[in-house]
Parts: sequence; C-alpha cells; structure tokens
Amino acid sequence: MSKIGFTTSRSPTNKTRTFIHDMVSVVPNSSRIPRGSANEFFCLNSMKNQGYETAVIINSVKGNPNFVRFFSLIGEIEELSYAIKIRGLTLSRDYQEKRRRRKPAISILISTLENPIEEDVLRKFLGISNESIEKFRDKEYVTVYADYLDKDEGIIYIEFLDKNNKQTGPRIKLRIVKRNVLDNKDENLDGD
Repeated sequence: MSKIGFTTSRSPTNKTRTFIHDMVSVVPNSSRIPRGSANEFFCLNSMKNQGYETAVIINSVKGNPNFVRFFSLIGEIEELSYAIKIRGLTLSRDYQEKRRRRKPAISILISTLENPIEEDVLRKFLGISNESIEKFRDKEYVTVYADYLDKDEGIIYIEFLDKNNKQTGPRIKLRIVKRNVLDNKDENLDGD
C-alpha cells in the first residue's frame, strides 16, 4: 500500500487544516505533513526523503479546501495529470460527537462509478486497497462509498463508514478534472 503525505498550500485556513486531519484519520498509511513556509519543491523533496510515494497538496480558495493536486514521489517528482475539485464539504466535527477513532489499517471502495479513471484517482486520494474485505475482517477498516450526484457534470459524493457502519471522516462532493501538467524539470514547483 502506498504511503501518502497530505499537505497544504501556504498559509492554510483552519478549515483546510481540519480537512487534512479528517482525511488522515480515514486514509490508511497516511500522514499530515506540516508545510510551514517551505516552498513546494522543498516540501515534496522532504516527503520523498521520508519514504512517501504519493503527495497530496490541498489548496484553499476563500478559506475553503478547493483544489487537490497529486504528485508521484517515486523516482523523479512528477505532478499527475488529474486533480480533484472540491464542490462541497462537511467536516466530521460538523455532524458527529467528539470521539477518539482508531485509524484504519485498510480501506475499501464501494462505487457505482462507471469510469475506471475516476475510480483510480479516488484510489490514489483515499489509499484504497485492492484486497478483498474477507482478508481483513479482524482489522480496523473504513468503507468508502462513491456515487454520482450529477453524472452529466461529473459530481461525485464520497462518504466514509467505519467497520460498525457509523459515519466517520468528512463527506465530500467533488469532481475529477484532467490537467495539462508542465514538465517539472522546466519549472521549480514553486507556483503557489
């Protein structure tokens, strides 16, 4: 399973920080990487040196998490050619009591999406395993449900349930977008 590092653009808002905490609580083998005032290139190199294979950078617009970019940290650092546009978000603090959750060891995806590219993006973002649920019944796990809210617009709704079928983590409305990514060797990745 890929080790995933979640970080923010510079000067994140409290809502973006809380969103990252929510994500790390439900994404197996993931950690929050404080960025501070480091530039993007330094932050990505630091994650690579710590053994992370995927970096997820969450950008904010008007105080809200808005745009999620992915980087492969295997070999050369490379920005992947898709991103997630967050269209709506409910943080776990907004709907559930404060309780200590155990981080899942694994997550599975139950999806009605008919697009294998969208499912692959969600697998990278959410650390989804290809294992069968039968192999980890005794472990802590989270089930990720993905369904279209508006298939024509490509709006997807994501929610997380723990092994007791209780809601956990954030509820997210998102859209997966294709991007034209410049060759990272020609730019210094400092375009925040």
